[in-house]
Amino acid sequence: MLNPLARYPEVQQASGRSMLPITLIGGFLGAGKTTLFRCLMGIVRADAGNVLLDGRPTSCSEAAWKQQIGYVGDYAPFFENWTAARNLKTLSRFYPSWSAKLANELAARLNLNLTQKVKRYSTGNRTKLAIVAALSHRARLLLLDEPSNGLDPVARDSFMEILHEQLESGETALMYATHHISEIENLADRLVFLSDGHILRDELKEDLSQSWRRITFRSESVPTDIPHVVTQRGEHPYSELISDNGEATIASLQQQR
Repeated sequence: MLNPLARYPEVQQASGRSMLPITLIGGFLGAGKTTLFRCLMGIVRADAGNVLLDGRPTSCSEAAWKQQIGYVGDYAPFFENWTAARNLKTLSRFYPSWSAKLANELAARLNLNLTQKVKRYSTGNRTKLAIVAALSHRARLLLLDEPSNGLDPVARDSFMEILHEQLESGETALMYATHHISEIENLADRLVFLSDGHILRDELKEDLSQSWRRITFRSESVPTDIPHVVTQRGEHPYSELISDNGEATIASLQQQR
């Protein structure tokens, strides 16, 4: 259960919800996904609300509860002059369930050289290292914020295979934030769609797949009073919108042509 409220320009609130095991946090860039995850991890303090883990409130001043979480954020703070292997070895001391064998296996599958210093890593390799760090202690909850950013197609496919395997046991819950919903839609049970820090929809995937559509179109004049639009953006003369009733929205656009 979570109900954080942070007064930032990009995030004003995220209403209380009980999350199912695999939840996709969707939304355009700037919707508030990253700030939500930072609140959950205690990186920033929420101005109101709270985060409960196993029914108990978390605290920014305590670290034990974070041993149950694997987190990939928008920035991975590693020791730049250390090798990746040394970074992982240091991290392992904070996680009782850490598996060095698993860490090495994950690195091999992601084609990540652990003997190289982090400062020489590309953006993609830094992301790979963050993924290895998040998955090597078999966390009960994974918080993954745009984890495929910077990965090439081969690495992205390997990562998704690894993620599927980790979730097969049913013992790991996942919250996955992305503005590319297609990359994980087959895995998710539920979609929470954010816009300007507000939850616009929180529904089961089966309910959404029947009616939700992403619609792009070109128009010299911006159509008005379009029904069922959840969010809309674009640069004249092009527009892109998300509709919770694609057929009704398309019919309305056609009538306004």
